[in-house]
Amino acid sequence: MTDTPFKIIIVGGGTAGWLSAAFLSQQLPLTSGRDIQITLVEASDIPTVGVGEATVPSLRETLAACGISEIDFLTSCGATFKHGIKFVNWRQPPEENSGESYFHPFGAPLKVGAVDPLRAWSKLPQDKRGNIADIFSVQSEMAEMGRAPKHLKDRPYDGALSYAYHLDAGKFAEYLKQRFRAQGVQHVIGKVAEVDYDSSSENISALILDDGTKLKSDLYIDCTGFAARLINSDKQNPFIDKTDVLFVDKAVTTRLPTKGTASINGYTTCTAQSAGWIWDIVLQNRRGVGHVYSSKYISDAQAKTELASYIGQSEDALETRTLNMRIGYQQHQWRGNCVAIGLASGFLEPLESTGIYLTEMANWALADMLPRFMAGHNPQAQYTDAMVHHYENIVDFLKLHYAISERRDTPFWRDNANPETWPETLKSNLKAWENDVPSVYDFGRSIQCFSATNYQFVLYGMGWRGHKAPNALTDQTKNLLEQLTIRRARLKEFVLRDTLPNSEIFAAIAPTNPE
Repeated sequence: MTDTPFKIIIVGGGTAGWLSAAFLSQQLPLTSGRDIQITLVEASDIPTVGVGEATVPSLRETLAACGISEIDFLTSCGATFKHGIKFVNWRQPPEENSGESYFHPFGAPLKVGAVDPLRAWSKLPQDKRGNIADIFSVQSEMAEMGRAPKHLKDRPYDGALSYAYHLDAGKFAEYLKQRFRAQGVQHVIGKVAEVDYDSSSENISALILDDGTKLKSDLYIDCTGFAARLINSDKQNPFIDKTDVLFVDKAVTTRLPTKGTASINGYTTCTAQSAGWIWDIVLQNRRGVGHVYSSKYISDAQAKTELASYIGQSEDALETRTLNMRIGYQQHQWRGNCVAIGLASGFLEPLESTGIYLTEMANWALADMLPRFMAGHNPQAQYTDAMVHHYENIVDFLKLHYAISERRDTPFWRDNANPETWPETLKSNLKAWENDVPSVYDFGRSIQCFSATNYQFVLYGMGWRGHKAPNALTDQTKNLLEQLTIRRARLKEFVLRDTLPNSEIFAAIAPTNPE
């Protein structure tokens, strides 16, 4: 390592700030060969009130890269395992088919040897298909059974099935803060009053705090939330608004007690409403429930009424807070010596749990590209291109859930079904899938959140009627599906042998679980 440390200042705490500090403090010395000095500046040392937040499987690798024990993480953050997402009332209006649902599991659909039976299955008449998640995966069944994806004897971050987590975002940020302050991340309490910015070079030269302290660094990371104080300090960084595609822009949230470890179900529930949807996440010590909705179609009062109805409580007895969401992303994700991460970078509705994922991807990319920056190269455009692709990949996938719904019972659902509100890339793919299944060749990059397998589960989970000329059930297809049934039964037997119920795992780690 060189004698001179590379200095990074992160402005803003929360999950984005502290996860960035944790990850870069552990990984950047390895990729760069430099001593790294990280300072995190935040306005207050008071822990935030965290909502229940869901994640995707990439978080396991990220936590491992931070050197965090999985058991320690689970016990400190009230976390539970997540097999996937259960979508309720997304296909049809509840008045027509109340409670109908489908499951988006982690992992790819099952195959028979080297043969993928999905294509043959997809061309069957719809009444001959059955539910894709029940046929091509065991994960939804395990989730409904309250089964964990692993056994206590398994290695950290490994299990019989792919999995992610639900976690308390406030506890997660506090856990990272305490752990990585002790490992050398410098923590400064103070507000940034002024940003010394050179418009010709797009570099920040210093930050001046409200007490007059001047802080200088080699790289500045903006985790200031929707304010984007650093990445848009000159007001010249356009915001790419996505509300013409994704309509929801507000949320009303609440916290509820749980009924003990037996109530841990291992999946996120997303229940469609008149102008949005409600998430329901079970943590170890509480439930996090929130109604995500579009202010164009219903009022805050109506949104709270729907939330109260879902929970089964009176509105007066329900303690809630309302959040405004800025849907879209910054056109330039890395400008000069400043990178935006978290809400400062952008935000998309949390339907598929991509908030923390985007913070993860930003940090993995930085660990790879910062050594070039340190050597005098300029990877800013390449980094921005990678992050913009992540955002656009997520936008398309989120819109899919709305676009192919059969719901037309409210203006919100009717407008979502209008192809004029669909991204051109989604239109093109849906056209291609009219007579074929989503393919890996439909997606151009290896690093992205959603690809063919995700589209397959959601497309057919939603009851996609694409294939215009369905095939009859031939002997060949029948034989293939019979083999698939055998393959699934064997996998189920293996998973049941090599996993435990959620209640057993969380009861076993409960003695070290903080209240």
